[in-house]
Amino acid sequence: MTKDGIDPLTQNEFAGSVGIARADITPPEGMYARTWGSSTHDIAEGVHRPLYATCLALQAEGASRPVFLLSLDLMSFMSKADEDGLRQPLIAEFGFAADEFLMTLAHTHGAPFTDLCHADSPGGELIQPFRDKVGAACKQVIAEARANLEPAVLTWTNGVCRLAYNRELPLTGSDMLICGLNPAGNADDTLLVGRVNGKDGTPIATIVNYACHPTSVGGANKLISSDYVGALRETVEKTVGGGICLFLNGASGELTPRRSFEDDVEAADQNGREVAYAVLQALESMSPSGHMLSFSHKEDSGADLARWGYEPNPPCTAFASLCDWVALDMVPQKTMDEIKAELASTPKGFMKERLERKLAKREKIGDGPTFDMPLYVWRLGPSIVVGAPIELYSAFQIKLRARFPELSIVVMNLCNGGLSYLPSQEAYETDVYPVRVAMFAAGGLEKTLDKATEMITSLI
Repeated sequence: MTKDGIDPLTQNEFAGSVGIARADITPPEGMYARTWGSSTHDIAEGVHRPLYATCLALQAEGASRPVFLLSLDLMSFMSKADEDGLRQPLIAEFGFAADEFLMTLAHTHGAPFTDLCHADSPGGELIQPFRDKVGAACKQVIAEARANLEPAVLTWTNGVCRLAYNRELPLTGSDMLICGLNPAGNADDTLLVGRVNGKDGTPIATIVNYACHPTSVGGANKLISSDYVGALRETVEKTVGGGICLFLNGASGELTPRRSFEDDVEAADQNGREVAYAVLQALESMSPSGHMLSFSHKEDSGADLARWGYEPNPPCTAFASLCDWVALDMVPQKTMDEIKAELASTPKGFMKERLERKLAKREKIGDGPTFDMPLYVWRLGPSIVVGAPIELYSAFQIKLRARFPELSIVVMNLCNGGLSYLPSQEAYETDVYPVRVAMFAAGGLEKTLDKATEMITSLI
């Protein structure tokens, strides 16, 4: 809608019912917490920042059921049994259809594994109690988010954050590309911020979608940590003055924070504050819910002044959800039996841990030449949520957003599973870690991008 040929400044908004809830899932003291090959310890010595389960419930106007987005401060699920043991009981208890429930991981590398394959390790006897705690917390926050549903408006805006850097670093004097901050590499600086306000303007939630590995601290860190996500949430919540901050990790396959793999958790806090300040800046740029900034009139002064003001602009109430599959080609690799044989002769250490992870992924995907990967898409008015059980490179979200510039598009890695990296086509021409461990062949990201495009087009 224009006035005097001048377009207003609008924002993408969805009106419906929204509820949010959070519960602590910090592991018990003395539990096995070794997640880095370079670590020399098995048990954490304390807690830097707590781990949480956070659930966002959304119900469209006139819909009979809500949908749920559950975020966990965990790194990854190592095996199918590991993931299914936590997710499937929730599906069974709440009767979720495939497109009604998205469970995503913050991917913090300061959180311990939940897989029982480490039950015989030091502190491994506490893994099952930890799993029980996580499972109970998930049920709790889903039920509470549903009970907390109230009329609300979800408003989106784009911000900018330059914490993330490309992490494929050429090592001087060699042909090696190692995993670490590359100042010369390109990195996506897009920060997508969602504000959820109740009918009276009360803050309910702040949603942060940003692509950057939570790897501020590395193998020498001996504290349980939500990495930069913890300081991000704390800073936003204190400043906003209400509501819960929900972090959703974007397509961060090749992105690392400026301070990465450090020993001191202050690196995580500094990184988190940087993202938080960018979030707060984006929030301050927003118009009130249900309004747009429109040209009002010309004011005579020393110069002719353009006066603008807020006008009502009703949010969109349209909602739709979809689950579909994309067929990905596998890279040639060892079968499950071959990996098991190699594991049997490999001594304890980081090489054995790599083989354990490779076997767990092979068991999820099978020994076939292709794999049908699920892809999830929600439409919330003029915004889209896309989730995939994989670690996508940032090219996916950059290109997807370019194809739909009028939409606010949330992209989530490690959604309803965790299979492998999915690098961009050009990355397969280099010898980098994500390519070396990738289960899927070159072209998989581009296939996934086309499938997501097709799904979004069908919903709008």
